[in-house]
Amino acid sequence: MANFDVSREWVILLPPDAAHAKRAAEDLSKYIGLLAGKARSHSSKIQAHGPAIISAVSAESGSPSRGAVIVLQSDGGGSARNGFFWRAGRERLEIHGESDRGLCNGIYSFLSALGIGWPAPGQETLPSPAAKKPVGSTAEPSCNFLLTIDKAGEPSGFDGSNSAAAPLRRFVPAGKKDVKNILDKSEAFITWAARRRYDALVLPLAVFVSGTARRRLKELKKIAGEYGIALEAGGRDLSYLVPRKNFFLHKDVYRMVEGRRVKIHHFCPTNPGTIRLIEREGKKLFQAASDVEVFHLWPDKGAESVWCSCPTCRAFTPLEQNRIGVNTAADVLAVLKPGAFITYLEKSGDEGNIPLRKNLFRMEKLPEEKEFPDPPPRIATHG
Repeated sequence: MANFDVSREWVILLPPDAAHAKRAAEDLSKYIGLLAGKARSHSSKIQAHGPAIISAVSAESGSPSRGAVIVLQSDGGGSARNGFFWRAGRERLEIHGESDRGLCNGIYSFLSALGIGWPAPGQETLPSPAAKKPVGSTAEPSCNFLLTIDKAGEPSGFDGSNSAAAPLRRFVPAGKKDVKNILDKSEAFITWAARRRYDALVLPLAVFVSGTARRRLKELKKIAGEYGIALEAGGRDLSYLVPRKNFFLHKDVYRMVEGRRVKIHHFCPTNPGTIRLIEREGKKLFQAASDVEVFHLWPDKGAESVWCSCPTCRAFTPLEQNRIGVNTAADVLAVLKPGAFITYLEKSGDEGNIPLRKNLFRMEKLPEEKEFPDPPPRIATHG
């Protein structure tokens, strides 16, 4: 256990080149001020003046001769590096990130350790301050402005520490309604997602080609960029490369079941017409998502092994048919965006005779699809 005294005259040192951590640093100042105000007034509505944020080239430059300092540091890595650590002492708090994205995660990890929560966009919960009775006094306990941090492991010279370096946390909307809510409430959602330490937001390919969504998508990109949160495209969108609207005119590109072509789930990957269609649609979609570097082409949910049984496809396993589809898309992407890549679903140990393109990245387990986090219902009280 360790204590962080919110009542001290803290100063926040922010590297001048950590632009993507600026809003998180402002949150750090804001919440320390809120906690200090709450501690002094026993009210969650009063905010004390938060720590000043000073642009500092190093951990020492700009450090005040007296008082307490919060040192924010970033290694300057790419946004795919989200690792961080923090450690809190009596007069010094250090939060270090592998990148600006990691620094943001470290800031919000520390605030969470103080007991601050964000259950839904636009909502926050604050802890109660610790109270302590003066030694030898019979008076009522007085607030000592200290908030307790739970920890595991305490490095020498510091009262507390916390570290994390994990795979990117992606928010994958569960459905069209959730996507619409995210676009309609982009600032509130991205702010919430940053505070909950999501590193990327995955939006369906359809959003990037929709004329009605472009204006809202532009605003979403701007706000996400301020936190270093990446926008990625796709999801359960492998079938989207073969639009269902073509079914009645070109049934041969769709999946065969017991001698009949069916519209639902995936396609016939060995048909030359399917290859041409994926190339055409893929080019259109990848060009529409011009700022995106990571695309996700996963099979239909619940139908991962449901593929074509036409005479040609019968020679290939479901895994191999899936590889034919993602390889075709990967070839298109390699020409348009050489540095980008596609993720696909395939369990470790699965075997297939079809080699994969170099710009494909296997995911053995997909991120959980989540609903837009609406605020919890208010509970009526009587008294």
